[in-house]
Amino acid sequence: MAKRGSNKHRSVEQEDYIAKKISGVRSPSSGASDKEDGDVRTKLFLVECKTTGEYHKPAKSISIKLDDIEKIVDEAYAANRVPVMALRIHNPQSPLADADGNIDIMANLLKDWLYLDNLC
Repeated sequence: MAKRGSNKHRSVEQEDYIAKKISGVRSPSSGASDKEDGDVRTKLFLVECKTTGEYHKPAKSISIKLDDIEKIVDEAYAANRVPVMALRIHNPQSPLADADGNIDIMANLLKDWLYLDNLC
């Protein structure tokens, strides 16, 4: 188990949270395995999780690399899933923060929302 307060611990916390919220399964390898892409998966979604901010040092922003977006899109499409980026910013002072001080955002490509809209 990751040391409490470490980057790995915060990442696992976020992945567990997202998996629970979307009724998904967290990858035990956190996306590092050749067999399991992404961090969280459902039958429909493949989610890549990114987190920033520490308990003693709240974040004001989060950076996302285009390479990370392209990677999850390629992996999701190859698995016939919709790619999603789950972003967590830890900043208890923000009015957007939950009781734990986190701001959780889910983002994906507009064309995938249009695809999902056609499924409903």
